[in-house]
Amino acid sequence: MSYRSTVARQPQSLADTLKAARAELMGMDLKPLASGVIAVTGIGASYAAAVVVAAELVRRGKRAFAVRSGEMMAGHDIADTVIALSHRGRSVETVEALRKLPKARSLAITNNPDSPLAKAATAHIRLDNGADATPSSTGYTATLLAAGLAVDAITGESSADWDAIAPLTRDVQRRATEKMPRLAELFRDRRAIDCVGAGAAIGTADGASLLLREAARLPASGYETRHYLHGPMESMDATTGVVLFGDARELTLAENLDAIGCPSLLVTSDSGIRDTGKLTVVTVPGSDDLIMRGIIDIFVPQLLAAELSDAAGLTDVKFRYKQSDTKITEDA
Repeated sequence: MSYRSTVARQPQSLADTLKAARAELMGMDLKPLASGVIAVTGIGASYAAAVVVAAELVRRGKRAFAVRSGEMMAGHDIADTVIALSHRGRSVETVEALRKLPKARSLAITNNPDSPLAKAATAHIRLDNGADATPSSTGYTATLLAAGLAVDAITGESSADWDAIAPLTRDVQRRATEKMPRLAELFRDRRAIDCVGAGAAIGTADGASLLLREAARLPASGYETRHYLHGPMESMDATTGVVLFGDARELTLAENLDAIGCPSLLVTSDSGIRDTGKLTVVTVPGSDDLIMRGIIDIFVPQLLAAELSDAAGLTDVKFRYKQSDTKITEDA
């Protein structure tokens, strides 16, 4: 299945995952996972999702942090609970992270209950996102959705209308699609693209940079907003591009970048800022729930990555670098 087609079918993949994850959660008690320190872990795009999930746990008053699975492979006792994210549940590092912390309570979120990660965890939630492509689209957003439901179950409260996820997805995809011709023109032939956000949006920025690297083979990096102001933005100019996520300092930063002629995309719920010069704004619905907002925001760079992939003649190309030690084989 093509990358664009998987991006387009997310209203259905999210509706299917909502139904599947809810059904599994009916028979679980995740409240014991709320005590102590919670580590949210993953590798690649799953780590970007982990940053979003950890930020929402912190917002709800929990002691939580995101950590790359590779950093947990040494087995240090750093958490009482581990929430492990891996679309197919076969990432070597994430499975090993759970195996090295056998005393910790653990919850795995994958699309396969028979996967190595699901078997290594004390609890598991299944995704039902259907087919995915590279870069990941349905797998990433379905993981966030299931994690959002898990956070609700862990904390005993909810701050998002998950039943609205399918129509909300269609609405944001429509808004983003309307801006793609302008963005395709402004972002064509960039020598580098930075992605910037604060809090949970650090994860979204990281995920967006990975989309651009995988789909369009563009040098792209993710940065935290305030850190970005302290030097990293100095290399950006008319030959580069910046994608920003947020409603606060990101607005002024977007205007700063436009003033020096750097093409920029701002994904924000602030309706008071408009397209101008080389700045393009995609206005999205706001959400207090940071996981819901993370799902909403990622739809825009998913479509931008598709545009830039097409422009570079890289539509649905396969990865060039084959790794032999990052996935556990099906028969292992």
